Amino acid sequence: MRKLLIFFIILLLSSCALPEISPTQPLPSQDFPTALPAATNTLPPTETLETTEAVITPKATEAATSTPAPETSPGIILFIGDGMGTIQRQAATWLGLGENGVLAMDAMPVRGSAITSSANNEVTDSAAASTALATGQLTNNQFLGVNSQKELLVTILELAQNQGWSVGLVTTTQLTHATPAAFAVHHPSRDDTLIIARQMMEKQVDVLLGGGEDDFFSRGEDGCFTGNGRQPKGADLVALAIGEGYSYVCSAEQLAALEPSQTNRVLGLFAGGGMESPYSPTLSEMTQTAIDILSQDPDGFFLMVEGGQIDWAGHDRDAEKIIQDTLSLDAAVTIGQTYALGHPETLVIVTADHETGGMKLNKDGAGSLLQDGPFLMPDGTAFWVDWNLIKGHTSQLIPVTAQGPFSENLSGEFPLTKIFETMTLMLFSH
Repeated sequence: MRKLLIFFIILLLSSCALPEISPTQPLPSQDFPTALPAATNTLPPTETLETTEAVITPKATEAATSTPAPETSPGIILFIGDGMGTIQRQAATWLGLGENGVLAMDAMPVRGSAITSSANNEVTDSAAASTALATGQLTNNQFLGVNSQKELLVTILELAQNQGWSVGLVTTTQLTHATPAAFAVHHPSRDDTLIIARQMMEKQVDVLLGGGEDDFFSRGEDGCFTGNGRQPKGADLVALAIGEGYSYVCSAEQLAALEPSQTNRVLGLFAGGGMESPYSPTLSEMTQTAIDILSQDPDGFFLMVEGGQIDWAGHDRDAEKIIQDTLSLDAAVTIGQTYALGHPETLVIVTADHETGGMKLNKDGAGSLLQDGPFLMPDGTAFWVDWNLIKGHTSQLIPVTAQGPFSENLSGEFPLTKIFETMTLMLFSH
């Protein structure tokens, strides 16, 4: 039966014709529920932190109360901690909850480990890894939504759109950065962010929230943040989005003021480049708003949420920010889990694209000259964060946790591509 189901999925994938995309053609006219303990290295407040007993519930709005999504409406929420390996999760647990604590993402009933190698390198980059997650196919480093021969691949976001589902992308990096881009774009270079922005807006993604304002405004135009737009004159993607019915917001206050029942599409750009800490809006707030809007679709929704700067902090060997951003992502995961409690036809997956930094932990301070610390657990126990001598990504297995329909498919050890397979099983079961 399983082989037959996969056969039909392959037939469906092969029949999904994508529009011909011309890369150069312009478009036509957190609140983690724990107070962080004091430590020798004091963490910057990236999110609003509360007590461990606090229960995070979805943002109360009149729209959410008066027009809740049907409980049978299906959904897929994919959380990606860019660069978040096993030790990144462990360090966040130790500082936020103690040695015996459990993050929300680690409390999920299904746990597995994913192999992250790309088609042309044992050590992947975010573009190839996210393409594997989005399409179920390995590709070369730097490639987005295309295989190693530069042929277009169908993404889970596009398949969801073909099924009539609403779709969204949320990140703390630029929306044009590799991870979100791989779900909506087909291009052999992750560095061509102006092309990526144009393709992303062509894709008509319902909810787009993150940084990267400069990639969407045209040259000489000011947005809400320092720095001018980079698109060619006359190719203002923000103006185009507004003309096509998007609500445009650039602050936490404007995002909070949106009425989900009256908002079908939203473009939120909250920084010229990557969002700055402390994030405003928080990743949790962006996740909540995205769910509030997308879940109104009775056919279903797909949402990808990225804690994108865990990776950046790993490249910088900045343990404080890694821990803070992992806790920030965990708070957003709690928002997804809370929604899923009332909507059992929701598949929730937490993964990474790769590990960054080769992090290690010790409790005796006997690490290398590269180590950071001490950090203090809630009970006062000290620990230190140490690093691999080689800076950058590693080929370590990354943890995957999941709950909801078909989540059992993600136990054991498997390639990243199996996450796409699991999401398609969920998608085509409705």
